[in-house]
Amino acid sequence: MQFRHLLSALRRRITLRLAIILAVIFGLTVPAAILIPYHLHTIETAAQLRNAEDHNRLVEILSVILSEPLWQITPEIANISSEVVYSDPRVATIEVITLPDRKEFIKNDTRKQTQKGPFTSMVREIKHGGQVIGQVRLTLAEDLLQESLASDFRRYVTTAVLSLILAIIFILVVLQWRLVQPVRILMGESDRLANGELNDPIALNREDELGHLATSLEATRQALQRSFGELEIKNQQLLEYSGTLESKVRQRTQELETVNQNLEAALNNVNSAQAELARVERMAALGSMVAGVAHELNTPLGNCLLVASTLEEETRNLVKMVEEGKMKRSDLTRYATTAVDSTKLLLRGLQQSAHLVGDFKQVAVDQSSAQRRQFALLVMLQELTALLHSSLRKTPFTLELDIPGEIQLDSYPGLLGQVFTNLVNNAVAHGLEGREEGHMRCTATQQNDHVLIIFEDNGKGISAEIINRIFEPFFTTKFGQGGSGLGLSITFNIISNVLGGSIHASSIVGQGTRFEIKLPLVAPGEPESSNPLLSKR
Repeated sequence: MQFRHLLSALRRRITLRLAIILAVIFGLTVPAAILIPYHLHTIETAAQLRNAEDHNRLVEILSVILSEPLWQITPEIANISSEVVYSDPRVATIEVITLPDRKEFIKNDTRKQTQKGPFTSMVREIKHGGQVIGQVRLTLAEDLLQESLASDFRRYVTTAVLSLILAIIFILVVLQWRLVQPVRILMGESDRLANGELNDPIALNREDELGHLATSLEATRQALQRSFGELEIKNQQLLEYSGTLESKVRQRTQELETVNQNLEAALNNVNSAQAELARVERMAALGSMVAGVAHELNTPLGNCLLVASTLEEETRNLVKMVEEGKMKRSDLTRYATTAVDSTKLLLRGLQQSAHLVGDFKQVAVDQSSAQRRQFALLVMLQELTALLHSSLRKTPFTLELDIPGEIQLDSYPGLLGQVFTNLVNNAVAHGLEGREEGHMRCTATQQNDHVLIIFEDNGKGISAEIINRIFEPFFTTKFGQGGSGLGLSITFNIISNVLGGSIHASSIVGQGTRFEIKLPLVAPGEPESSNPLLSKR
């Protein structure tokens, strides 16, 4: 990262002139650095090849001129003959041996002591009449070859460096004359345009790209001069209109403030009306429950009243017989049996009434106060279903609960009960209306820290055209027929804003409707909140 910042800073600091110098230097030195070693290697290879050819030629000459002296065994003549080859300053030693006894015939190695090497040797057979009679070994020193290569290297490098320096100087002079200096002139003209100095024309008497750039800058200067003149005229006109615009802006601002105040008042009225309608909806649901509970209580309490009146009559008769002294053992036994049966009937009826009143008391408290508490989902819905049973008993519809008993919630049972009541009433009033039979089912499954509640019916379903609008306030298909259009809207607001969950509706026309409600096991907000529906409006 630091290297990248350093590289970016260097790029920003490199001027055009420095960039051109670096480009020229690198453009010439990099190819030279590649080509010079290659050329020197080529020269060295060629020199070594020539040296090897000379070595081979000299040893061939020796094998020919020493054939006759070796055959006649005349070492003196052999030495004189080998002097022709030994006169070459590169020759270090000449050794001749006889074959097959491998005895030394002649040996010239006086020059080897003054040579540095390295040395290379080559051996050839000496033949006479097709018969191998000896062997000659010629050793060459590469001192002169190395000195020649070093001299060529120095000469070539010197020439290349001088050529490179002269080329760089010439290119830089040409670039300074034809590029850097005109660019500096154009930069000065551009700065002058940026500072608003538009009176002096821009001229660069050249026909190349820089000349065209100068022409473009001159056209820009003229266009800017015209634009500034037009802007001055527009500014004068704007100054003339500014006074009128200020008064119009103040007038429009006052009008907008009045409209905003009216809109805020209307919004407050709508919010108040919606809150009142929500309260009326809850009270209506609670009133419906009261009527249902009253109807449910009528039967067991009526039975208890009948049994109590019968038991009273039997007791009065028993007292009368005791006072008249006509009581028999059978009368007392019959009275005891009647009293036991009556007590059982009274106890059963009163227990049923007490259970129903207890359920209603808990549901009524939850519905009216919207208090938060911990509760079992199954128990709460069973209590609510018991209260809804009176109204459902008058219809051919059934309601089934399939909920595990271990699901515990820390939430608002009253609001959740209102959601359940709204879904049941909506299914009865819309989904199952006009049918001879129908079935509603509510299931629940726990998913980590959430619970998924599914309420579905097998009614006529909801068409695709209106299913996306069922949660809108005041939307109903029975407007003017007793429907307010707030049931599912209140349900959506309770689930989303208070219970911290979500609700999704899906339907197939002719097969039924399905509501999927996902709620957290612990509702959001403070546990002591007494009216969450109003506080999270």
